[in-house]
Amino acid sequence: MNAFFRSAAGSVLLGAAASFAAPPLPGHVLGPHEARPRIDGRLDDAVWREVPTFEAFRQFRPDSRPDAGAYRTRVQVLVEPNALVFAITAIDPEPQRLRAPLLRRDQVWPDQDSVTVWLDATGRQQVAQVLRVNPAGVVADGLYTATTDEEDDTPDFLEVEAAAQRTPEGYTVEIRWPLINLRYAQDGGLPWRFAFERRVARETPLSLTSTGRERQETNLLRDMHTLDALSTLPPSWLQASHLRIKAEGTWRRTDGESRTQRTNLGLALQWRPRADWVLDGLWRPDFSQDELDAPQLSGNTPFALFLPEKRSFFLESSDVMGQQPPDPWGLAPGLAAFYSRAVAAPRSGLRATWRGVHDEATALLMRDQPGGTWLRPGAYATDRADSTLPSTLLFARHRWGLGADGGTGALAPLVSLRDWGAGRRTAVAGFDGLWHLSETQQLSGHALWSQDSTELDPEGRLQRARARHSHNAWLLWRHRGEHWRVNAHWESIGAGFVNDNGFVPRAGIRRTTVETHYALHPEADATGAFALTELEGSLRLQEVRTLRDARRGVPGGETVGQALQPGWFLLGASGTELWGHVNLQRLRARTGGELHAARSLSLGVGAHPGPRLAFVNLELEAGRLLDVDADRVVPGANASLFVSYRQSIGGWGLLAEWQAARSRLQSPAGGWALSERSNALKLVLLPSASHALRLVHQRTRSQRVDEPGLGGWDDRERTSTLTWLAREGPLRNWSVGASHARPAGEPQARTELFVKWQEGGGR
Repeated sequence: MNAFFRSAAGSVLLGAAASFAAPPLPGHVLGPHEARPRIDGRLDDAVWREVPTFEAFRQFRPDSRPDAGAYRTRVQVLVEPNALVFAITAIDPEPQRLRAPLLRRDQVWPDQDSVTVWLDATGRQQVAQVLRVNPAGVVADGLYTATTDEEDDTPDFLEVEAAAQRTPEGYTVEIRWPLINLRYAQDGGLPWRFAFERRVARETPLSLTSTGRERQETNLLRDMHTLDALSTLPPSWLQASHLRIKAEGTWRRTDGESRTQRTNLGLALQWRPRADWVLDGLWRPDFSQDELDAPQLSGNTPFALFLPEKRSFFLESSDVMGQQPPDPWGLAPGLAAFYSRAVAAPRSGLRATWRGVHDEATALLMRDQPGGTWLRPGAYATDRADSTLPSTLLFARHRWGLGADGGTGALAPLVSLRDWGAGRRTAVAGFDGLWHLSETQQLSGHALWSQDSTELDPEGRLQRARARHSHNAWLLWRHRGEHWRVNAHWESIGAGFVNDNGFVPRAGIRRTTVETHYALHPEADATGAFALTELEGSLRLQEVRTLRDARRGVPGGETVGQALQPGWFLLGASGTELWGHVNLQRLRARTGGELHAARSLSLGVGAHPGPRLAFVNLELEAGRLLDVDADRVVPGANASLFVSYRQSIGGWGLLAEWQAARSRLQSPAGGWALSERSNALKLVLLPSASHALRLVHQRTRSQRVDEPGLGGWDDRERTSTLTWLAREGPLRNWSVGASHARPAGEPQARTELFVKWQEGGGR
């Protein structure tokens, strides 16, 4: 499904390589006798008649045009004492064709009409907060990071007010973005930056932008507007402070082998003593009602799998932590220093974050309860055991901007510590960095050193051991031109590198990866059945070799894997995407074993059939695949399917999502040797944007047939939850529900009833 989400974030501002500089935005400062507008999407407040408009939008998809044509778009910006307010008018010659379903948060996808605001309050054009609103008033928000050219939709800016209204001419949107959700330097720093985009969902989707961007630029933030009304920040903004305290209570009754009841009281705090400092604290939090992780097939991989973060505490100022999500191939060097999901069950925590004009820093101190998994990675497999000890963790990072305006690059020293008691600890120190070599080239990476005084005994218990030192080095060169994109990675991860605060699924290797992409952007009529708006060819080369690991008996220089993977990507009418690649690989499953030749073909399709069947994504790999446990190459296949369906029922919204995966490897004796399957169904009924009834049902099964020297298994797991969720602003929400689960390996299912309530206040 990576291609669809790439279009959701990456299609933004991908205009033709025409020269276009973003002009300053006009604005208006709310006068002492002017009334604040009510955020209802109607734009009928008197103050809007005093606010100048910006209308210089231009079309950049499917082809470039110097104006917006019939889809005229106007933006107005109002500066209030404690907020920025945006009014956006979207003219549509066919307003009856607007696609505006009522959905849950963060579900504003490219198949819907929408408007998007990018706001960079630091002015460095490295990270921007993103807010996207569709004509039904549904909000999607997150962070866009220039370093990775990716948008992360997990952070939520709950204090932002947004509303939309459909009109005979199209629709209008109002957004109030309070200072409480903005992070900026105490002395005002660099000029704030803005950009706007409008998506028109038709058979041939249109994208309109307020700015221009050369295709060869490495990210979306190189060309943004300043705001005339914010040439100097208001004194009240520089002195802005707030304090928010939220209490929560959870009652839970669990029926399993015995019946238990538990009540938990917790507390969350956010204090902003001035514009550039934020202190976040929590005590006894309960994250158990956060969304379930989607099931993943893991029977044929010896390494740990990445899980996305969904807990709100870890999403605040997440960009300062330096985390970078995995790439489409699953590699995640940007999580080696810190990975918030390594914190399994926090008992208490405190984080301080500071943002200067060119610099920023954060420090996190936390107490974690037993839970999660200890990971001790190697070149061929990751040793793992259930974590049974409480721990204390510390992470700190300071990022310095380089160059006169901090935009030339950055250098960020960091330190990470996990203490399990009794002398058992892991520590990491080092730095990560970024350097803009030119408008089209960028260099980034990290150098980390670890000290590990732990080891897992044969029973999976964590023991104290003699300290072991190792390293983790990564270097990435990126080139992005109008047609060519190249990513070249070099990694060296020492055999003893361990970071219990990071995500390091593999160690004791040296890995070199080169990815090249050549894209054609046809700007002809894209209305035909087979018309293309983008055609891309790619080639990926990779080699992985071992570093000497005496503890595991692995020699240095042994080839673990080699890959030659030519591929393609097509983007056609209605946002239909086709992609695929040939996998020509040589893989080794264990040290001293055979270097197998694996050959397979991967294909994928993503389509938006209509406003109800909103999205279908199918991926398939078939060929001769490596059976890791059996150390052989056999015929096999992997397939996954994702379907999203939306329906309006009497003014209510209904969202149905089904995700399924299947994997099979054949046995040399006939039949199958390994079979895995997973199914996840999510149904969400929305009476309004702030209330939802959510049903989730997940099932997984992993089976291996007994063979001589290779034991079999049949692991099954299922989980069902039904939850009513209500949110009344950022400081009050509650949920009530039930769950029924049977984890793998447990003889008896567990049934749970729960009630959770959160109430807060502040100034």
